[in-house]
Amino acid sequence: MARRKRQRGLRGAGAIDQLPSGRWRLRVPLEDGWRPTYGTYATEELAADAQARWQLTHLLPADDPQQAVEIPVSVAVGGVRCDEWFARWQEAKQARRSLVRVNNKRGGAATTAARDRGCWSAWWSPAIGSELPHILTEADITDVLRAKETAGRSPNTIRTHWIVIRAFFEWLVSEGVLPASPLAKASVAVDPALDRVLEIVVPDFRYIEMLSDRLGTGQDRLIFELLLGTGGRRSEVAGMTVGDVDLAARRVWVRQPVVEVEGKLVRNAAPKGGRHRAVIVGPQLAQLLREHLLRMGRPAPETPLMASPKGKGFRWTNYLARTLRPIIESTAVRWAVGERKRLMDEGLSRAEATAEAVAAAQKLKKLTPHHLRHTAAALLWAAGASDIEVQLILGHADIDTSKRLYAHLLSGSGDSAAARVEQLREARRAS
Repeated sequence: MARRKRQRGLRGAGAIDQLPSGRWRLRVPLEDGWRPTYGTYATEELAADAQARWQLTHLLPADDPQQAVEIPVSVAVGGVRCDEWFARWQEAKQARRSLVRVNNKRGGAATTAARDRGCWSAWWSPAIGSELPHILTEADITDVLRAKETAGRSPNTIRTHWIVIRAFFEWLVSEGVLPASPLAKASVAVDPALDRVLEIVVPDFRYIEMLSDRLGTGQDRLIFELLLGTGGRRSEVAGMTVGDVDLAARRVWVRQPVVEVEGKLVRNAAPKGGRHRAVIVGPQLAQLLREHLLRMGRPAPETPLMASPKGKGFRWTNYLARTLRPIIESTAVRWAVGERKRLMDEGLSRAEATAEAVAAAQKLKKLTPHHLRHTAAALLWAAGASDIEVQLILGHADIDTSKRLYAHLLSGSGDSAAARVEQLREARRAS
């Protein structure tokens, strides 16, 4: 009886196991439930070739003694499974990585490679990793996405995994492994504004002020005000250095974001939009920056502006879990107490006021650093900033990105503009 040291299975194509002699055996399923031995082979790769041939012909060797069927390229290379092809794809991207962007030929950054590996290991490897790419269908992929959607995963998370798997199959086509991608006719629709903002665009200003006060006057307060005052991404704030602060001009530069990739801090060459930018800061934020630099002494320009409590690199994962998230949640509870009293003063019953305040507090507990970026955009428009100013301050690659993400914030901009016009006319009459 065979001693199965290792077994490989391919849906509908039988299973490969290793015999005590060291040879590899392929057993295939027939319609009557019988699983005859297709053949035994010296190596696992030869058994995989035979398995692929069976999948194409569904003929036993006795019925196809010449085995004259032409095997596709994807099978001729040795029956390479998707897990192996994914590893080769990552190696190819690493080999062509460059600081120079040439259309879409440039390899991905370290963060992109980590994202690809995370998506593959979490979703795709368990579903298709052991399969040959040429037998996969559109349904094999979309069924995974539908299952994740049913499980409540966010649309943007699904979209990210979709981008990865689609790019993987496009690479297989470009390498001649597949004649066409099984996902050529499939698509995923996501509304980035509705998904990313998560109904927390401009939190109650009393909550914002309460949260700001509870963060004190040190680095925690500075981080919060930089996120809100500059609209910077959290990686951009973490990447600021002492040399990026220009107190004389009252501005800060966003140059080289720092991201955490699989436990290591990586400094990117440029922000997400691809260009360095300067953001003018208000008097309050400028004072916080001045006080922070005084506490640091006389650091060199390349010294990171933010540091961990132990004086090492600033890690957002640790900071969120240990500092910012507990303060956000406890502040939301305190805010709910005052909100309930305000609602009761407006005439709501105790039960109605409590239910409404608790529901609002639950949303505020989910506040993230990126939500403060959305809040900054809303405040800029409320202050009368133009579309191009918002684009430049937030660092979007083009103005259409700003409009697409924040168009829903402009629903009342016409009314605001009309009110400003009336104010100007009244001022002119008075003069």
